[in-house]
Amino acid sequence: MKPLLIPLLVCVLTVPAHAGELPPWASAADIRELAPGEKGLWQEADEFDRALVRAGKVNDDPVLTAYLKGIMDRLYPEFGGRLKVRLLNAPQINAFALPNGSIYVNAGLVARFENEAQLATVLAHEGAHFTHRHSLQQAERVKNAAAFALVVGMLGVPLVGDIVALSSMFGYSREHEREADEIGYQRLIAAGYAPRESIRTFEHLQAEIKAADINEPFFFASHPKLQERIDNFSALAKDANSGETARERFIETTARLRLDSLEADLAAYRYKQIILILGKPESRSDYPAEASYYLGEAYRQRNESGDLDAAEREFNRVIETVPQFAPVYRALGLLHYKRGDTARAAALLRRYLDLAPTAADRGYVEYYLATMNQHGAPEAAPSASP
Repeated sequence: MKPLLIPLLVCVLTVPAHAGELPPWASAADIRELAPGEKGLWQEADEFDRALVRAGKVNDDPVLTAYLKGIMDRLYPEFGGRLKVRLLNAPQINAFALPNGSIYVNAGLVARFENEAQLATVLAHEGAHFTHRHSLQQAERVKNAAAFALVVGMLGVPLVGDIVALSSMFGYSREHEREADEIGYQRLIAAGYAPRESIRTFEHLQAEIKAADINEPFFFASHPKLQERIDNFSALAKDANSGETARERFIETTARLRLDSLEADLAAYRYKQIILILGKPESRSDYPAEASYYLGEAYRQRNESGDLDAAEREFNRVIETVPQFAPVYRALGLLHYKRGDTARAAALLRRYLDLAPTAADRGYVEYYLATMNQHGAPEAAPSASP
């Protein structure tokens, strides 16, 4: 679907002089009349919500939607659904809150968590930006068009007007972020989650960003801001007691999403992230057996010394455990094709077509099968990603 473009508003919204004095909302019942300037922010946020849906950016899976709603309602029960959590089909490590109570969390971020308590840490933090009306108090504004270009590149839908500065996408002031950390932490404890997971949440993200050399100018891909989260939560949780991580529920509910995230990373050649995640035995156990296919393809894409052998091992592991998973036969067949072993390659590619008779690349695979039958392997073997 082509991205939907929204005309950018050129007006600069004025923050009321008393914005910093506005009390936080105590419950959904408090949200009756908006302060001067706040109504315009909400209208822009509502339009952005609709634009994301029209552009096909929102994942509307009913199970995942209900799961996220359940966590937010557990964290903010007195707001009774006023905080709406939406899952974005985006691989970047990010989450943000809009002034109207829409909380967005990227699929790429959810896929990086280890349990529900870590996901709840981020949702509690973002929810606090809404309940304490940080968007209205935010002093900074978009200073040039470059910020809009970044948003277009990330989502394909430019943010309307000042929403880019007044959402938490690029982070609030340090004072507001610290306040959101403190409020979010108290919400975690009240909801019964393990408070020390709040530290692990951001340590985990920071380790991946450093190892994979991620350089995305968004909130959860910013080293200084991540370090601030770690420092703040470390101080808050120094005397923390135990609580629920809800690991099994998280792993089961997000299994498909995490596989889809691996596929998105593979399509974007983000092989470093895949190897970092699945290369650790403790992380591998969180994923279905098919995940070894994506690890094998990541090794193949990286193509360093020994990587093709590692890829072959991963592909064979999938065939042994999930023999009906069609893509792995294609990948392993093309790997042997590249090596010149046409007999094994042909058998694997035929098996792929048997399992996926309506595959979009059927003509491509049949062409190379015909080539092998007539001439053997040509000098230039095809890549595994035509």
